[in-house]
Formats: sequence, structure tokens, C-alpha cells
Amino acid sequence: MAQRSLHRMPAEVGHGIRPLPAFGAQADWSERALQRTWRTVGGLCVLIGLVNAFVPVLPTTVFLLMGVWAYGKGDPALRERLLRHPRYGRSLRLWVEQRQITRRGKVAAIAGISVSGAFTAATLGSRPLTWGIGAGLLGLCAYLATRTEPEPSH
Repeated sequence: MAQRSLHRMPAEVGHGIRPLPAFGAQADWSERALQRTWRTVGGLCVLIGLVNAFVPVLPTTVFLLMGVWAYGKGDPALRERLLRHPRYGRSLRLWVEQRQITRRGKVAAIAGISVSGAFTAATLGSRPLTWGIGAGLLGLCAYLATRTEPEPSH
């Protein structure tokens, strides 16, 4: 197949071997592809987060945080737009800039994790997997509970 395509090449090409692209050109292409990938990941995370704002299946803020992270690598303007969002921007900024969670956010996250853990335990029964998931969720709750809270705004 490769032989056939070489014979069809125009005469001005000559030997049929294309020159290698310059090093910078390859880096530009790969960088653009990587940015597109990060934008796609960010868009999917934000989309899932927005759907979860209306359908409480998964936590909204976690997916928005993943979107902020991915947009930071692929599209800083969209990252800033998320960080300035009227509803979610403050909690996203608190986490990204200071690793802080509001008390309300902690309570909501730990309650959601607890419900998820109870549902998992009821569904799977008492198995080593269930105990492992429970231990992981308990560790996550402890991590969230020990994050600092922002100063109350007056």
C-alpha cells in the first residue's frame, strides 16, 4: 500500500520522502493538542458539575474544581470565568487559592459522603470491599473536616 502511494506522488516531490517538520512546529502542534485535551476534560467536568447542580447524584463542586484545574492547563480564560462565577466562584477560589472550605460546604460534603457510604454498605453488604470503601470515605471526611475555614465576612 505504501509503495502504491509513493508512485502516485507528483513528480516535483521526487523521492517521495517528506521532510521532517521543524522541532518548534511539532511542539506547537502537540501543545495545541494538549490544550484541546485539557479544554475537553474541563468542559466535561463542568458539564457534569452543572448537571449535578440540578440532579443530586454526584457532588457539583468536586467536578467544578476538576474543571478549574483542567482549564488552568488548557484555557486560563475559562478558568478565570469559573473562578468569577456568581454562585460557585467564591467556594472555588477559596479552595484553589487557600485550600479552605466553608462550614456549610463541609457539612454538605460530609453529609453527601455519609449517604453515599450508607447506600454502598446497604447495596454491597458486609464484605471486605465495603469496609475498604467505608475506610476511604471516613478518611475523606476527616480530611474535609480538618481543612481551615475562611474568616466570616461581615
